[in-house]
Amino acid sequence: MKNPNFFIIGAPKCGTTSLHGWLAQHPEIYMSSIKEPHHFSSDLAFNDDWCDPKHYNALFEGADERHKAVGESSVYYLRSRVAVPNIEKALPGSRYIVMLRNPVEMAPSMHGQIVFNADENITSFQQAWKLDPSRERGENIPARCSDPKLVQYRLTCTLGEQLARLYDTVGRDRVLTIFMDDIKADVRKEWVRILEFLGVSYWDELDFEPVNQARHLQWPWVRDLYWTYTAVRKKLHLRPPGLGVFALLERIASSEAKRDVISEDLHKDLVATFSADIDLLAELTGRDLSHWKA
Repeated sequence: MKNPNFFIIGAPKCGTTSLHGWLAQHPEIYMSSIKEPHHFSSDLAFNDDWCDPKHYNALFEGADERHKAVGESSVYYLRSRVAVPNIEKALPGSRYIVMLRNPVEMAPSMHGQIVFNADENITSFQQAWKLDPSRERGENIPARCSDPKLVQYRLTCTLGEQLARLYDTVGRDRVLTIFMDDIKADVRKEWVRILEFLGVSYWDELDFEPVNQARHLQWPWVRDLYWTYTAVRKKLHLRPPGLGVFALLERIASSEAKRDVISEDLHKDLVATFSADIDLLAELTGRDLSHWKA
């Protein structure tokens, strides 16, 4: 077993699942057998399954000398205030990949994922967005939400602020930023940058198909069953399982989701909310992101 030496630390709905899957196919890279263990984000409440070091280390049992890069992907490490300091304490010198996306698009996409995961009970993004200020105060949190931070969309999508905190903690040399726009425009160019950053050989024997597209759960009872099972397992302190039968049921019971149409007024509100943070992100990355506010 080898310890991880790099982390995809966010952000949600920015292509991290696709990247995790692509990297896992590279012969010199080992990715954790479970995505998003969130072992190091001890300020979040939804990492209970993998907080035990024994359980977490088991995710890398297959890593050996063939693997120059060993990594995992936990999309809320970027938002967490303690995850990166915890990583630096346990695994100093680690490298970090940050996936970035226009927050005006990211927020509604994230909402759809949270609804799918049953942490959100408001299916309309517009209504959920109106609740965001009260949720930042800890109010109007859905009963089944595993952590109130999951339904605080503004705070999760302020990527400039989070990237600035990351740079303040580890500097820039060990951080690679990847824009979702660039992945869509020229995925192979970005793939080269990623492999060079990780110090592995060039390899592209894969199709670069996107993973984790927006989904709608046609059989909600599957999610209810999983939620009940998880609650019982945690109460009995049982080791977290692999994906197993629930992942299979989820695939069978879900279909491609129809995207909500964002009204012009809501779009203007999102742009106004994220405008200053977009400017900060542009300054940090040296990119012109003015089109994000159009």
